[in-house]
Amino acid sequence: MAEIKHDFLTWPWQRWAAERPSDVAISLGEQTKGAQTYTWAEVSTQVDEFAQGLVEQGVKRDHLVAVIADNTIDVVWLILAIIRIGARYVGLNPKLSFAEIQQQLAMLDNHYLWSDRDIATEQLTGQVITLRQPEVSRMVPVTWQKHRPVTLTLTSGSTGSPKAVVHSPESHLASASGLLSKMTFNAEDSWLLSLPLFHISGLAILWRWLYRGACLVIVEKALQQQALSWVTHASLVPTQLQRLLDQVPTQQPIALKQVLLGGAHIPVSLTDKARSAGIDCWCGYGMTEMASTISVKQADESQGVGNVLPNRELFLREGEILVRGKSLCLGYYRNHTIFSIFDNHEHDGEWFATKDMGEWRDDELFIHGRADNMFISGGENVQPEDIEAVLLQLPGVEQAFVLPVDDYDFGQRSVAIVQTSCPFDAMFVDHVMTYMAETVAPYKRPVRYLALPDADIYRGIKVSRTKLAEWLAKQ
Repeated sequence: MAEIKHDFLTWPWQRWAAERPSDVAISLGEQTKGAQTYTWAEVSTQVDEFAQGLVEQGVKRDHLVAVIADNTIDVVWLILAIIRIGARYVGLNPKLSFAEIQQQLAMLDNHYLWSDRDIATEQLTGQVITLRQPEVSRMVPVTWQKHRPVTLTLTSGSTGSPKAVVHSPESHLASASGLLSKMTFNAEDSWLLSLPLFHISGLAILWRWLYRGACLVIVEKALQQQALSWVTHASLVPTQLQRLLDQVPTQQPIALKQVLLGGAHIPVSLTDKARSAGIDCWCGYGMTEMASTISVKQADESQGVGNVLPNRELFLREGEILVRGKSLCLGYYRNHTIFSIFDNHEHDGEWFATKDMGEWRDDELFIHGRADNMFISGGENVQPEDIEAVLLQLPGVEQAFVLPVDDYDFGQRSVAIVQTSCPFDAMFVDHVMTYMAETVAPYKRPVRYLALPDADIYRGIKVSRTKLAEWLAKQ
């Protein structure tokens, strides 16, 4: 579709309040069943009032406000109000242990803190604030500046410690603009806030909503699966889409028409079934530093991740992916300072080295995995993601992770850790070993297969390879 260019001269919600004041901007459920809604005029008023409430509590420009909560309308009000007064938002995963939250806040040295749960806030960094209306009406003097730092997002940290990535409205809106030049999302559509706002993929939903001036749907996590039958857009993992298609009869129309899939192998049978139900499925490649999606395509039988979107550039140097563009972050946040993301000044410091390995095939980008995940077995380079991709082709395998273990003869050998939808027993392992013997070179084949544990192996919404390796070392 042709892209509608939005050059925002004021806060996005104020623009839509001026142009379409009575249009529904936020819905807290299915509108046809009387759910509470907010128009763009109401959103603009609410944000200004909550911003004034923050100012009364001492929050000023460039202050860092940490939020520890699941997605709720209050978190959305907080983010917009924080941005409105020129402060900076950072979200923390509420599922982290108290010690991990303490560690992250100490690293951030945040000025203020808000949480929707009962935790010992007196032991955490930052003055506790509340979300409230102002006692005295006042002006908020901060004006719209698209280059200002507004959000910090902790990287998923699948390896090593997370970094705090800083983005401006310009980079967030450039990300939204590029994706929506390919994926249809109009003002009358609704996008389910299905991913956490402490993660870049959740923030990307928020900024697509602000960019297009459409409707944002916020429901409790327990109701999200149900909401998929009446929203038009959603960001999902394949199992969520599969559940929807299993529950809804093929003859019953559903509102969902566009889905951005991620997080796991995407079966062609799933996307074919979705297409027959009128749902277009999209997949791609992205990262926190580039404000989410970098390349995208409609899901098909190819394991590639499509073509580079507008506002981004990408090239390969010795197989490593380098990126730049309007959606690139401002830098990393440390000690109340934003530092450059560039390790060196090669290519005039314009290109960011992602440490992801890839190649072009027939004008489509294919991702091979992280350069720092690679290990050597018997003198051969082994990319774990290559083996994981083969495992994910097996029926019943939902997630797969390959890690190295020390070996006297080979240096290192691979071990596969999988999550399955079928019983993980000796018969299943025998079946997998036979399959891998037919499809994978001997030096790559896992020497052991383990079930994905219920242990604390997540960082953000992704499995942490570091934590998984720590668990494996104990087995």
